[in-house]
Amino acid sequence: MMKYGIPVLVAAALAGGCTTDSQSPQKTTAAPALMDESVPQVARDACLREVRRTTNNPDLSIVEMLYSEANSQLKIGVGPDRAPWQCTVSNRGEVANVMSLTNEGAL
Repeated sequence: MMKYGIPVLVAAALAGGCTTDSQSPQKTTAAPALMDESVPQVARDACLREVRRTTNNPDLSIVEMLYSEANSQLKIGVGPDRAPWQCTVSNRGEVANVMSLTNEGAL
């Protein structure tokens, strides 16, 4: 006969106040922006120029930069609220893609 079997362990676990993630959510913190200074200035300038042209808004700031040998990626804040835009650019300054990161379905 098993004196301390599975039923006792289950009862002990339930009595001990086990919680699930939905009952005690973990704190999340936003990752700090990556500002990789390896992104060439010509690539930065090309992205700023293209985002300015696309948005027709001169109020821009680089929020994040990520260098890659193939293409670098920049996040650009637009306007006073710093609406997020993403730019993919070669390190020679040839812009491959510019797109808004705003959930436009919610607008």
